[in-house]
Amino acid sequence: MTLPSGRKPLKAFEKCDEGSGTINGVMLIAVTAILISAVALGGNLLLCISEARSAADQAAIAGAQSARDGDLDPCLQSHAAASANKASLVSCKVVEEDVTVKVAVKTVVPFAPLVSRMARAGPVECQ
Repeated sequence: MTLPSGRKPLKAFEKCDEGSGTINGVMLIAVTAILISAVALGGNLLLCISEARSAADQAAIAGAQSARDGDLDPCLQSHAAASANKASLVSCKVVEEDVTVKVAVKTVVPFAPLVSRMARAGPVECQ
């Protein structure tokens, strides 16, 4: 091996590059795996937020329908609707025929084990 200047390198440094390609390849694979994991966790978080929003909307509508029909406990219907959507009902508040609920959905993201969303439903007065 010769340097661009035409000189030969010292024999002690001649074989220093052996194995560096392997280390670089391992590092490239590790960085790629970390990035793919981060994208997967972010995708799961967005999916769970959407599921929580949908479950909250459906639970609020079920509770409002139950309150409008005169049921004694509209929150029971809200709980059933949330459970059917694989969510847990965190809170339920009934004011006349309006129902406000908060539901939570479990995620696989370590720093955000639960996502929750609120929704409100009730009849709208016609004018």
